[in-house]
Amino acid sequence: MQTEAKPKVLNRLNRIEGQVRGIGRMVEEDRYCVEVLTQLQAVRAALLRVENEVLKDHLDHCVMGR
Repeated sequence: MQTEAKPKVLNRLNRIEGQVRGIGRMVEEDRYCVEVLTQLQAVRAALLRVENEVLKDHLDHCVMGR
């Protein structure tokens, strides 16, 4: 992974980790299911953005660099 993409990806993953811990607390607190589902969807969207960033870096660095 290229140097400039790595901090951005790690930052996003750290935020996602915090979101997932928050969802765990929501489940422990018996929060309303729709609220939990909303947060789960937000995590999925955030993971998709990370996936796209890693894929873009791969295409720019690993594929085009050959």
